[in-house]
Amino acid sequence: MSQKAAASPRPPAPLVAFNGDRPPAPDWFAKALAVPTERGTVTVEGATIHWKAWGQRGNAGLILVHGGVAHKDWWDSIAPFLADTRRVVALDLSGMGDSDHRDRYAMETYALEVLASGEAGGAFEAGKPFLVGHSFGGFVSLATAMEHGERLQGIAVLDSPVRPRDEQRRSSPPSRGGMIYNTFEAALARFRLLPEQGCDNAFLLDHIARQSLKQVTRPDGSEGWTWKFDPKLWDKLDYNRPPPADIVGALKTRIALFRGAESRLVNDEVWAFMRETFGPQTTMVSIPQAEHHLILDQPIAVAAALEVLTGPGWG
Repeated sequence: MSQKAAASPRPPAPLVAFNGDRPPAPDWFAKALAVPTERGTVTVEGATIHWKAWGQRGNAGLILVHGGVAHKDWWDSIAPFLADTRRVVALDLSGMGDSDHRDRYAMETYALEVLASGEAGGAFEAGKPFLVGHSFGGFVSLATAMEHGERLQGIAVLDSPVRPRDEQRRSSPPSRGGMIYNTFEAALARFRLLPEQGCDNAFLLDHIARQSLKQVTRPDGSEGWTWKFDPKLWDKLDYNRPPPADIVGALKTRIALFRGAESRLVNDEVWAFMRETFGPQTTMVSIPQAEHHLILDQPIAVAAALEVLTGPGWG
């Protein structure tokens, strides 16, 4: 009688092996982190939204939107490469990063946060900016282009799966977070990507994980560390994803689509459907040797592609 094979054990979290130390990083990343930034806040519908920017005010604008339960520092390995000729602004969506939490979240509000942060950060000073969003941020970018696309030069959507209507996600992801850890190192060791995948660039995982944590005080007065994002974010999110045809019909600006060539979310079948849905005139870029988190897997390749895509030729 055959026996069902035992499930493979879950691999250890990627930063466990470093015991709280920083993994070795290449020189290019140190240079990227040394590029000056400006930081600020803007209030959107009662919530304080944090942003940071690279490059000179008055240059052509580019706004970057992170993925779900992520934050603006995910772009630290990409934005500096684009800042020589652009004003690049990245924000923390409400409920994530350093921005305020809300009682309810909505894509319409996220779109307003994107525009307000771009304005406060200087992305509109030279005219219409480009907008780039990864994963959940790609859907925020789509929502922004559907409602306010006339204010944008164009959008790039990075590994955000647009599926046939009957295959779309019916509910929000399960809520995560909320755990309070006794030490910073203990919390850091628990960091995992969502969805989980391998990543050869441990120095980038370490960097974003460190920026994902905040110190808190428990009810008994003791100190601990927890994740910055709202642990009830997905429960509070009001979002009924429109049918693909409605997305295409409502876009008010041009669009380009990116994916990691080895992405399990935007696999070949989904990619083919997106090509058919958005049409043959749509720029579509597969980044080799990258999974869903392509901005961590291949940051230089993504930066190079965005350099071309958001440059004066495409605009």
